[in-house]
Amino acid sequence: MSRLAIGLCLFGLGLCCWADPVLPSFLGDHMVLQQGREIHLWGKADAGETVSVSLAGRVATATTDPQNHWSVQLPALTAGGPFTLTIRGKKHIVIKDVMIGEVWIASGQSNMTFSLDSAEGAATEVPKADYPQIRLFTVPRKIALSPQEDTIPAHWEVCTPDTAKGFSAVAYFFAREIHRKLNVPVGVIESAWPGTAIEDWIAPGALQAGPDLAPVLEEWKHPTPDEKKSAESSLPLQLEFDDFELIPADAGSPGKMLANFDDGTSRISTGGSFSYGWADSPDALFDLTSPGRGASGFAARVAGRLDGTQGSTLTARYKLDRAPVDLSSYAGIRFWVRGYGAFRFRSKQPTVTDWDDYAAPAQKATSDWQPVTVIFRDLRQDGWGVTLPFTQNALSGFTIESLTTLGDTPIPASGLYEGMITPLIASAFRGVLWYQGESNALKAHQYRKLLPALINGWREASHQYDLEFLIVQLPNHGAVRNEPGESAWAELREAQLLTLQHVPRIGLAVTIDVGDPKDLHPHRKLEVGQRLALWAEGTVYKQPIEYSGPLYDSMKIEGSEIRVRFTHAGSGLEARDGGELQGFALAGADRKFYWAEGRVDGDAVVVSSRDVPSPLAVRYAWGDSPRCNLFNRDGLPASPFRTDDWPGITGQ
Repeated sequence: MSRLAIGLCLFGLGLCCWADPVLPSFLGDHMVLQQGREIHLWGKADAGETVSVSLAGRVATATTDPQNHWSVQLPALTAGGPFTLTIRGKKHIVIKDVMIGEVWIASGQSNMTFSLDSAEGAATEVPKADYPQIRLFTVPRKIALSPQEDTIPAHWEVCTPDTAKGFSAVAYFFAREIHRKLNVPVGVIESAWPGTAIEDWIAPGALQAGPDLAPVLEEWKHPTPDEKKSAESSLPLQLEFDDFELIPADAGSPGKMLANFDDGTSRISTGGSFSYGWADSPDALFDLTSPGRGASGFAARVAGRLDGTQGSTLTARYKLDRAPVDLSSYAGIRFWVRGYGAFRFRSKQPTVTDWDDYAAPAQKATSDWQPVTVIFRDLRQDGWGVTLPFTQNALSGFTIESLTTLGDTPIPASGLYEGMITPLIASAFRGVLWYQGESNALKAHQYRKLLPALINGWREASHQYDLEFLIVQLPNHGAVRNEPGESAWAELREAQLLTLQHVPRIGLAVTIDVGDPKDLHPHRKLEVGQRLALWAEGTVYKQPIEYSGPLYDSMKIEGSEIRVRFTHAGSGLEARDGGELQGFALAGADRKFYWAEGRVDGDAVVVSSRDVPSPLAVRYAWGDSPRCNLFNRDGLPASPFRTDDWPGITGQ
């Protein structure tokens, strides 16, 4: 099936009559179209209507088919602009400021959505983010069970400090480097979602291609009616909260009423108030309803509908200016709840800035008023953010997440591919930036199949078999061990490296030196974007540069030593800090690894250990947060690797 046919199929779903030509959200003012590729444009109009499209002197016409869709192909153009795109039917559409250049999709989970204004150096980088020829498009979050004809309404934005600050830092830094080096317009489409697994992004056909991935499909083979409904539309909720009271640590002391809403306001007795996240839950509302608990006064109510993309958050600030208060003399908070749905309590403290707040497990409400007791000492962080002590003497408030009866909405396999990728694939792109894997680390061995399945599925669906995929290898995060050991994160990095070795047109940005052992979301995003751009410049754009750090090539046992050869030695191998090489380990027939010494010898490292007189295998940087320092003199780190294929901890 051609891209033209794909566009017709996708855009022809669920149509009604269209009086005027209509374009998908992706095709709009300020967009960038891929240079050097045929330009596919598509949309809707009345059946039988003739639609004429013109761009940069190229003209094409089409007749709308009985299903109300039209589609045209224009000849490829070289980089340039701005141009005006005109679509004429019974009426006409004018799309302004169209550029021709390089277009990339940036996808994955939270480290891809990590915004520029949160990245290291944001205070200087954000004000400099003024690039009229870089354009940004953010795909709104959507779960779907079938291909979507369009994204939720969205639009292209010219890169300015204001538009770039909330955009993916990795994607921005990549686009900036490509624009600077090639001096062409660059468009980046951010289609990513925090916390998601790779199977959410894989085309259904690719998941069905072999028995190895059958377990992934089994997880969504028999959804409940509510699970299916939540993926297709939304579910209702109605929760009422009342009588928030601080519980004294001393059983003989009186409690302190925080809020009972009896005066018809959402004020809190410590000087703050409740507020609601309207923008994140447009189909659910917050109000005060009468009567409250005890058949008098008021209660706070959250009611409406939520789909899997929305979050309903009721926020209590102890002080209006968000100043912290000392609650060390209290054991916790008690409040009452009733209704239909679930909820989760999260305590807020100023030291936690990455949303991994101290929280209680989600609970379901009942139709009758029930007390909920939250004891401060029982609260825990979820574990994906920076681990910080609970500062009971400096708390700024709490939030209550209102959820449907499902709790956290499950995402079906392929649900984000259908909802957030299929609206894009009828157009041409140069490639994809992929930063994901944290959510799959405990199934790293399976990732060896999943990542190629994602790549092949996107290429098949778009009929762009030369679509480039540049992968961010997971950075250092987690425990720093004193002795060699097994690691799920190391196995995930290995799956990414194996994809580079076995799938064509793949790049790998090694980031083992720019992570944070204590933070799942490291702030050093500049180096990540730069390394992705280096790979693109050296391979896709044929620049004469070294674009990769050292990659394992082969090994040879030489008595009590093993010689490990590398590709991409560049200007030479070195220990980054000028000291001894760190991160190498050796094992013999007993498969027990010991730290080893390494010395550089040309494009190789010779590894030895007095504890392993007859070595059989070498590992490098094999750990969650390994101490490692092998680089080439071009400033790029070596990828973690192992020479053995012994069973790991994530399956075999």
